[in-house]
Amino acid sequence: MSMISIIISTRDSGLLQRISENIHETIGVEYEIIAIENNAQYSICEAYNMGVDKSNYPYLCFVHEDVLFKTNDWGKRLVSVMTADDKIGLIGIAGTKFRSTYPSAIGQGPGLSKFLRGHIYHFDVYKDFDESIQKKELEDVVCIDGVFMFSNKKVFNSCRFDDKLLTHFHGYDIDFSLQVYFNSFRVIVARNVLLAHYSNGNYIGQNTIANRKVGKKWIKKLPVATKDTNLGYMKIRFLDAINWIYFIRTALKRNIRKNNT
Repeated sequence: MSMISIIISTRDSGLLQRISENIHETIGVEYEIIAIENNAQYSICEAYNMGVDKSNYPYLCFVHEDVLFKTNDWGKRLVSVMTADDKIGLIGIAGTKFRSTYPSAIGQGPGLSKFLRGHIYHFDVYKDFDESIQKKELEDVVCIDGVFMFSNKKVFNSCRFDDKLLTHFHGYDIDFSLQVYFNSFRVIVARNVLLAHYSNGNYIGQNTIANRKVGKKWIKKLPVATKDTNLGYMKIRFLDAINWIYFIRTALKRNIRKNNT
C-alpha cells in the first residue's frame, strides 16, 4: 500500500496552493495533503505531530511549503526505497554523516562541510566530493535537513517530534533524525529526488537556542558519525573539540563587537 500523507505547516495560502499543485503533478502515487494552518500558534513540532494524528496513510512526508519538486514519481521512488529495506526509517535530500555536540545547524563549523551529502537550493555541496561519492544514489547519514523528511508510521510509533523540548521552528529535524538513528533505523539521503527550496534558512537566534537544547538532550550519545566514515573515537572527539573552540571564539568575538558599539 503506497499511499503517502504529506504534512505541511502553512502560513501562506499562495505557497500552499503552489506546492499542492506541484505535488499532484509529480508524486506518482495516491496521497493526501494535511495542511496545518500555523501563524505561530503552534511550534513546528506540534504542527507535525498534529498532522500525523490526522493522517490516514502509512507513509509520512514532512515538507516546507516554499519548495517545488523537480522529480517525477518521487513518491513512488521513496516508497520503493523503504519497501526494499525495512531498516530505513528516515529519508531526506540533504544531510550530514557527522553530528557534533556543539549547537549548530547541519554542516556548520570547521571541517564539517566534507560530511554533507545531498543537494537542495541552499546546500550546493556536490563540488566538494569525489566522483565515487557523487554517484551514490543513497547514502547513510546521521541527520537530515528538515526541508523534506520522509518516514512511516512504524518509525513514528517510537519517534515523535519533541514538542515539549522544541517550542519554536528550529532543531526539530536534527532531534527527530537522532531519535530515528539511535532507535537503530537507517537515516539516509536520496539523490534521486530533486527539490528547489526558495529560502536560505535562518541560522541565528531561536535556531541556536534550539540546537543547544538538542545538544544537551543527546549529550550522552554525541558526537557521532556513520560507520562508513571510518572515524575512530579520538578523531570524532577531536572534531567535536575543534567545533566547540570555533563556537566559543565566535561567541566571544560577537560579544566584543557588541560591547564596542
